[in-house]
Amino acid sequence: MVLIPCIVAASIGKYPETKPIEEDHVPRGYAAETVEEYLAAVPDEQRPALAAVRAALLAAIPDATEGISYQIPIFSYRGKGLLGLSAAQKHCSLHLMSPPLAKALEAEGALTEGRLSGATVQFPNDAPLSEATVRLIVERRIAEVDARG
Repeated sequence: MVLIPCIVAASIGKYPETKPIEEDHVPRGYAAETVEEYLAAVPDEQRPALAAVRAALLAAIPDATEGISYQIPIFSYRGKGLLGLSAAQKHCSLHLMSPPLAKALEAEGALTEGRLSGATVQFPNDAPLSEATVRLIVERRIAEVDARG
């Protein structure tokens, strides 16, 4: 069991207290210094999907660099974080790192696979995003970065 702070309503006049939660609800990260270490740490059933999307990202981002930030793989373009990739308990995620892009993709109905949750595209462990979808997302993110100069 893990204890987390729980904020009590100010009208009650109590200080924050701790409240037990189930271990299964604690977010899990993967301590890694490289993308290879991250992929080695994720569950076997998620590794192929993440590796496929990683390969598509590296192919689509000119002069891509990759590293770990906030405990997930981040893919950069011109020194700017472009997209992130991660494993959750029941799915994999491509982090768009751009709420405006997420809203635009949703409004346009441009994503034919995966599911948008905020600025993250979630996809099943056994169904990586296609190269075409990854390329579309990369092109749009690069356009945002280039527009900022």
